[in-house]
Amino acid sequence: MAEVEKVQRLGRTLAKYAFVVPRFGEGIAGGIETLVGVLAQRLQARGDSVEVLTTCARDNRTWANELAAGVSKEFGVLTRRFPVNERNLDVWVRHQIHLNDGIPLSVDDQIEWMQESVSSDALYSEILSRYDEFDAFFFAPYLFGTTFWGSLLVPDKAILIPCLHDEANAYVDVIASMFRQVRGALFNASPERDLAQRLYGPIAGGEVGMGFEPYADEYVSGLRPYFDSDFPYVLYVGRKETGKNAHLLLDYFCAAKDRFPELSDLRLVIAGAGSFDDLERPTARKRQDIVDVGHVTEDEKRRLIRHARALCQPSTNESFSIVLMEAWMLGTPVLVNAACEVTKHHVIESGGGLYFGSAADFAAVLGELSVSAELRNDLSAAGLDYVRTKYAWSEVLLRFDRVMQNLNGVVRSPLEAKRGAAL
Repeated sequence: MAEVEKVQRLGRTLAKYAFVVPRFGEGIAGGIETLVGVLAQRLQARGDSVEVLTTCARDNRTWANELAAGVSKEFGVLTRRFPVNERNLDVWVRHQIHLNDGIPLSVDDQIEWMQESVSSDALYSEILSRYDEFDAFFFAPYLFGTTFWGSLLVPDKAILIPCLHDEANAYVDVIASMFRQVRGALFNASPERDLAQRLYGPIAGGEVGMGFEPYADEYVSGLRPYFDSDFPYVLYVGRKETGKNAHLLLDYFCAAKDRFPELSDLRLVIAGAGSFDDLERPTARKRQDIVDVGHVTEDEKRRLIRHARALCQPSTNESFSIVLMEAWMLGTPVLVNAACEVTKHHVIESGGGLYFGSAADFAAVLGELSVSAELRNDLSAAGLDYVRTKYAWSEVLLRFDRVMQNLNGVVRSPLEAKRGAAL
């Protein structure tokens, strides 16, 4: 890998990049924070200069100023924090409820909705004062004030990492306007790019995604079970939220157990932050075959994934889904929602799992995965090969450089030129 990155640095001008995200730091769990953190690390390691500009918020529900303003190192990357503006939550919540209920907002209401989003005047002053220092500003994700207002301050240097979902917020006029004004976008998967182009027209940029380093076989085989007792289970890793369809997974799992007696020993294990009460499934919580382990460490998460019959991803709001790649690297197949174009795309392209479109589908594929070790092994092996080829860091950085070349006219690296000549 070091040699690949060394070759990539030859023949290209080292760049200075700023990543702008609403929250960031070690101990802050979230897909976008992870993606920005590892990409920033990789760019810095190959010689680019990288900073992260963020707010003092830690919690993505309250957005309170919990962290100190100023400069720190997070994941080895220079990070500057700025206070979150005071917000009128009554106004923001009213507009958000209308959006979720399909009630159109006037343009004035849309602007007000974005004004009361997570925002930071001090952060915007930093962006403006340092405009000339950076070759590009990357803003993520699409739906927060820090991205909207920040990107429109420097549209010619603004590149979105949108993490776009097919949801009500994506259809707002001011969001469409933002996509059309910025320099371009880095997409996590081709279905995300396709969605953006359907909603907003041609968008400069392209698919990049996130890179991974698969674990050594010895590490994977040496991961001991999380539970002391031995029982078969399928696993959900994520926030306990209806927005992630965790409640749907509970319903489908219970229906499958009731339908197929051969699944009587199978359990559903739920790992992640949030409250089970938010899922409004009190009867499910009382079942012995549903186990809520709450928040777990990274080591515990890997042990849970490694020994699961399958990882279930019921969410329809995914622009990449890191946990799918983690499951494949740990030898576990996945089961995803057919209504999510991104995760379904990963499953079809990789051959690393199955998808469901209804409770009956879920029961059928769950039954197959539960009883057939051969099927589980075949699927997980295909998924691992997918991660090793498409999401090796060397491939991800090649895609990054290709997109940046198209956006900014960066000279192609010898490695990419050689790859292009061979095609």
